[in-house]
Amino acid sequence: MVHSLTCNGFGEQTYIVELGQGQLLVVDPGMATSEERGAFQALCARLKARPTEVLLTHAHLDHVMGCHWMFQTFGLAPRMHPKDAPTYQQGPLAAQMYGISMDPLPEPRLDVKEGQVLVFGDVTMEVRFVPGHAPGHVAFVCHEAGWVLGGDVLFQRSIGRTDLPGCHAPDLVRSIEQQLYTLPEETVIWPGHGGPTTVGEEKALNPFVNAAGSGLLQREAEG
Repeated sequence: MVHSLTCNGFGEQTYIVELGQGQLLVVDPGMATSEERGAFQALCARLKARPTEVLLTHAHLDHVMGCHWMFQTFGLAPRMHPKDAPTYQQGPLAAQMYGISMDPLPEPRLDVKEGQVLVFGDVTMEVRFVPGHAPGHVAFVCHEAGWVLGGDVLFQRSIGRTDLPGCHAPDLVRSIEQQLYTLPEETVIWPGHGGPTTVGEEKALNPFVNAAGSGLLQREAEG
């Protein structure tokens, strides 16, 4: 089962996945305040489980604000795609630009790769490489359960920003069309911001990238 916590001033979604046998996977730990960290610990207590792995879809500031606390509290360093390591290293500088106080980030494990199959307890996930919003962005697809933890690639009727350093709009279009829209239409997308949606809904209704090829970003990429 997938649980979510809305965290920090950016409204980031931190995901907690039950793995069985009292184990939890945490994806994109964005908990920045004592209240958010308390809510996370309360969820762990309710589930009678403890985090055993931390993964990042990408390393933008809002998705890593809880990494220091996760490492300090549970001894878990985040695992991520190596192409997003520069973004991760710039996290404290990005925080300064926003006027945010941020603890030093722990050394990450750069061992997440395209096409990799990750098996954690009862959950098996495929790693799909989905750059465009960030150079090392990945999505975690659980085919058996029919969901994807998609980070900031595709939202409900929206898409990830393409105006930040390392962004590339044509790559984002290709990532959505080739890596997400090729999944079954009933697949649930758990995005990095906002509520869940499905592949089928976004193929039909997303105004930026859709199955018809008429989305705003699709037309811009063609131009």
